[in-house]
Amino acid sequence: MLFITVLIVFLGTVSCAFGQENINPPAANKIDATETEVSTPSDQLEDAKNRSEGVFNTVIGKLEVTHTSISSGLEETVGSIDAFFADDKVFEQANKSYLRIALDMVSKEYEGTGFAGDLKLKVDLPRLKKRLKLLIETDSQRDSLENLNNLPIDVVQERDFFISLERQVGGARKWDIRPGLGVKLNKGLDLFTRLRSYRYFPLDNWLLRASSSFDWFDSRGFGANGVLEFDRPITKKLLFQTTSSLNWKEEEKFRRFDQGISFYHNIDARRSLAYQVAGFADDETDWLAKQYFMRVRYRQDVHKKWMFGEIIPQLSFFKETNFHPQSSITFRLEIVFGKRYQYR
Repeated sequence: MLFITVLIVFLGTVSCAFGQENINPPAANKIDATETEVSTPSDQLEDAKNRSEGVFNTVIGKLEVTHTSISSGLEETVGSIDAFFADDKVFEQANKSYLRIALDMVSKEYEGTGFAGDLKLKVDLPRLKKRLKLLIETDSQRDSLENLNNLPIDVVQERDFFISLERQVGGARKWDIRPGLGVKLNKGLDLFTRLRSYRYFPLDNWLLRASSSFDWFDSRGFGANGVLEFDRPITKKLLFQTTSSLNWKEEEKFRRFDQGISFYHNIDARRSLAYQVAGFADDETDWLAKQYFMRVRYRQDVHKKWMFGEIIPQLSFFKETNFHPQSSITFRLEIVFGKRYQYR
């Protein structure tokens, strides 16, 4: 009983630390001092059983409150870092209108300077009862140094645009499923359909995000992508993240596996660093490593929480060059509009 009492006090303290209300144990039954009725052994056994069940339910209640508190704290920590770096999953999960415009200038060793960028626009359609969103986006070059353009204007003129309607199904701590139908625009029209889904799973001090995407394009057939992402706060300013993804495209007839490790360091409210190492392999090379890279992302809020600048030095190692290191540096200017990017 002493151990259970200590456990109840400890759990109450932890739940208070995460901003949750305490659940007080039910008041003990008062014993009337003038009561003269003598209880039988069976009555005493039943009372002891009821008290034990009450203590057990109290402990379980405390555990549930503590688990919910810690889970909410984890999700808030991870969500704030994701929002600051404005990665693609922020766009995919946004329930309200959202806009991200990025322009990159990339200087690569031996290859000179080129430009890249992308557009992500989601428009909430509140008058429609089916929770529809209008999406306009380009194929993302955010983590790729390939297919760079010679001039900034080419980033717009030579990109593929995807226009679609997407509906949200589920949510609220369940699987968030988002089917969509649209068209790809470039030199012609390419009809496509897509199904995205994701869900968060709190695991003690870890937060697991599982996501998947299935699509079909009239020009290239089917494709699929699955991602598992594990996050764990190390300190109040440092977050560890590991990401594993598997990609498949019917047109290219091969599968690709990506593995990345990141440490996110929050310097202050306006500045953050990300230290990242990643590599990938595919079944064309019998799952042998095909490329590695290591980089540092320095990101700063340069104007009222909606304009950001990044400097990204990177070392890449390619199999075709016998993994000889190739250096590059990216300068990024990014504008983001959305509920989480309002200046206060």
